[in-house]
Amino acid sequence: MEDVEELVKNLFLKDEYVTKTASLHEEESEWKIGKIVPLVDKFVHQIKKRELSILDVGGGAGLILSAISARIESNHGIKVNKYALDLSPHMLEIQRKRNPDIVKTLNEDIRKTSLGNKEIDLILLIDVLEHIPNPTEALKELKRISRFSILKVPLEDCLVLAVWNYLNMGRPRKYDRKTYGHINIYNFKRLKHEIETHAGKLLNCHFSPTIKSGRDTERSIKPASWLKDIIALPVYYCSPRLCSMIFGTSAFVLVKCYQDHEN
Repeated sequence: MEDVEELVKNLFLKDEYVTKTASLHEEESEWKIGKIVPLVDKFVHQIKKRELSILDVGGGAGLILSAISARIESNHGIKVNKYALDLSPHMLEIQRKRNPDIVKTLNEDIRKTSLGNKEIDLILLIDVLEHIPNPTEALKELKRISRFSILKVPLEDCLVLAVWNYLNMGRPRKYDRKTYGHINIYNFKRLKHEIETHAGKLLNCHFSPTIKSGRDTERSIKPASWLKDIIALPVYYCSPRLCSMIFGTSAFVLVKCYQDHEN
C-alpha cells in the first residue's frame, strides 16, 4: 500500500498529474456534463430543497461544477452553494478562478474530510474513484458527509482490455497506473457492490458507448480504438451492460447516501 500512496502523492500533491495532462481534460467536459445532467435532474426531484450544497471532488478545471450549478439554478430555481475538494492546492486555485462564487475549497483527502455529517447535499466524484488508495474509505466518507452522490467511473475490467494487457505482458496496465494513477480497475458488478456496501443505494445508472470514451485517448499502448468502437457500438445499443463487460465503457451513477441506521 505504501508504494500506491507514494504514487498518488507524486501525481496529485506534487502536481505531476497537472503537468502530464495540461488540458485537465477540458475537451471532455461538455460530453461528461451531458451525461451527468439527467442524473442531476433526478437528484433535484429527490432532494426537494430550495438551497443546495454541492461538493466537487477532484474536479479538474472546474467546468463541471460551474455548468451543473448553473443548470440547477436556471432550470430549477434553486440556489447552489459550491464547494471543492482536492489534494492539489494548484487545482483548487483553478477551481476558484472558474467558480469565483465558490463558498469553500478544501485541500483535503476525500477519505477523511473536515466536513460534518450530511453537510453536503450532492457530491460530484467524476473520474476520481479509480485513483484512490483503499476506495472503500472514500465511499464510507461519501456516506457520512453527503445525502447524494454522482460518480463517473471507467469500467476497464473488461475482456478486450484484459486480453490486450496480457498480450503486451502487462505494460498497458502499468502505464495507466504510473502515468494517470489508475490504481483501481472496475467492472459494473464490482462497482455496484462496493457502492451499495459502503455508500448507499444506487438509484440510477447509465453507460457511455466506448466510441465517446475519453480514456482511449490517454492510452499509449492500446488496440486500434477506432476498430474496437465500430464493433462495440452495435453491442452497446443492444445491451450497454454487455458492452461494458466486453469492450469497457464508463458508468455514470446516482447514489443516495443513507445514514448508518438506514437500510
